[in-house]
Amino acid sequence: MYVRVVTFELDGIKPEQYEEHSAHIAEVFLDWPGLIAKVWLRDSETSTAGGVYLFESKDAADLSRSTDVFVGMFSNPGFRNVTVREYDTLDAATAVTARSIEPTAVRRP
Repeated sequence: MYVRVVTFELDGIKPEQYEEHSAHIAEVFLDWPGLIAKVWLRDSETSTAGGVYLFESKDAADLSRSTDVFVGMFSNPGFRNVTVREYDTLDAATAVTARSIEPTAVRRP
């Protein structure tokens, strides 16, 4: 499994507007091959938002970087100070503490 953590500051976007926007585009991520899950983040006090992405592999994460939604994040005037960090996981320990995560299939509603 491979993990991406994205954070950014909302610039001129109210938290409620971002939440509505997130719900509107959430299904786009279901089309990302190898994406196991995305957890949406928001800190209303600091106007920070982002997401934690769980991928089957680094290769799957690499493929997602060419998607419109990923590329567009960097040119979105409502997002400031975008940071993207990616990590390998410790598979043996994660298998113990994250048993409910299925790394072989994207969960669809």
